[in-house]
Amino acid sequence: MTGVKDDTKTASQAWRKRPRKWTPKSKLGCKTCKIRRVKCDEARPSCLKCQSTGRTCDGYDAAPRFVEVAAEVQTSQDNRVHTKTTAAQRAPSACRQNHHSLTLQSLRPFMVLPVTNTPAQTEAMSFFEFISVKGLNEYYPSDSWRRTLMFFSQTVPSVRHAAVALALLHRNYHDGCSGPPSVAEQEPLFHYNKAIQLVLAQRSGDSVEEMAITLLVCYLFMSYDNLAGNYLQAFTHLQGGVELARNIPQANLGEGTGNVSSSSRMLLAHVVRQMRRLDMQAVTSMVHWTPDEIQEKVASRLLSSNGGGFASLSHAADDLQVLIARAMRLQWMAQEAFFADGVPSDAAKALVIEQLETWSRHFEEMLARPSHRDHGTDTGNSSRLILLLRLQNTVLWVLASGLGPGREMGYDKFLPQFQQCVAMADDVAAAHELYAGSSKPAFTPEVAILPVLYIIGAKCRDPAVRRDVLRILRRQPLRESVWDSAFAAKAVERITEIEEGGADGPRAKSMEEIALWQRIECVSWVQVVGDKSISRMELKYTFCKQKGEHTESIVI
Repeated sequence: MTGVKDDTKTASQAWRKRPRKWTPKSKLGCKTCKIRRVKCDEARPSCLKCQSTGRTCDGYDAAPRFVEVAAEVQTSQDNRVHTKTTAAQRAPSACRQNHHSLTLQSLRPFMVLPVTNTPAQTEAMSFFEFISVKGLNEYYPSDSWRRTLMFFSQTVPSVRHAAVALALLHRNYHDGCSGPPSVAEQEPLFHYNKAIQLVLAQRSGDSVEEMAITLLVCYLFMSYDNLAGNYLQAFTHLQGGVELARNIPQANLGEGTGNVSSSSRMLLAHVVRQMRRLDMQAVTSMVHWTPDEIQEKVASRLLSSNGGGFASLSHAADDLQVLIARAMRLQWMAQEAFFADGVPSDAAKALVIEQLETWSRHFEEMLARPSHRDHGTDTGNSSRLILLLRLQNTVLWVLASGLGPGREMGYDKFLPQFQQCVAMADDVAAAHELYAGSSKPAFTPEVAILPVLYIIGAKCRDPAVRRDVLRILRRQPLRESVWDSAFAAKAVERITEIEEGGADGPRAKSMEEIALWQRIECVSWVQVVGDKSISRMELKYTFCKQKGEHTESIVI
């Protein structure tokens, strides 16, 4: 009807006689098109229908949280906040489903895509297959997950557009951007919005296939927004994803389900597991993030005498994610207790330490068995994952053990463990560079080595250890979810300068020379990008046994 005048009776009657082509109704159009009673194309931030007629688009009602999008391009970025490493954000708990091992078989596409890709899209999909997918599976590689992800990105339009958007953004960063890619890049945003439209259009029911596709697109959106620096939006996608995963019936994740295709079941198993892992890892950066409370049962099982240990590397990795969340929550509670001049609960601390030690014992027992290797994971990737898990467990054990009335002085006795962890981190970083195939900037939505290095640099006052931490952080530009190696290095560097005396006086040559009152206790920072992509850090910190918070603005 666009461009057709209906002010005459004849024209109106002629139109009414034409048969209408049935299409599913959408209630997600913009407010202007709803008032005009015309079909909205649902483009963001304002629909093309309004733009083509010269009208002002009044925007949209709130969309579901797992497809909410902040698509408005800012012309001025002076005060744009990209992340708050310990932001005081609160998110409700959400349930996760257990993972079932599945084999790749009988994959059938939901829809075969027509061959209408432009050369740019074809190139983007090639980059996605050979570079981006490796990053999405950086530290917990699974050939089955990669094949499933590529299959759906090649056969489902909404997944294809989300993958192209991520690949275009990822390629900009990979090719040498010093900071987050510019939000002025319109092509990635076009595919991002197109994927949203297709996901919303498919939501005419609650079939398992539709939930599987929506959950995968949500996962890709989260990766996109993390890479673009829209960290709060990425956490919104994560929150929506874990809530959607909670509503998936447990039976649909198991094999032999008659009314669910094997491809849908496999996708659900993989992406639910990814969401659960990222939900646990979010505690490393969000103070009040609360993962699924049901997972407390997994941690409690580690203390059981008949727990049975670990059946595989994947099993061990999944259980350690739970302990990462528990240890970091203990750290945040202790930090808040310190502000109130208190100490963390001895019972809570002892429980976490005991669970970490039990995990380590089960892990080494599993490695002693000749049949612990996972199918679909080569020896090199297995060795790298083993090293990473040992590193994370050791650092968390030291972090929890050092909490107490001694405050920051208590970490000095763990110097041998810190030195061991730095050596392991160096090996993990070298293996990562070998895995990536280059020293170019790398990105993954998973959180692994960066918070570990930051904890070592902040808690170990030995000058040699801190220099090694800075060397590893600067070895290769790396982004892990909200963590950025450049910002983590700058935070460790500034903490070191403050505690060791800085440039105005003689620097401490050993950790024994750093008194309690000189030591920084609580640190948080906000990443800010201004004009011409000039990044800066708003650093906040407090000293032990002292009142008041200090704030600094540091150019990166």
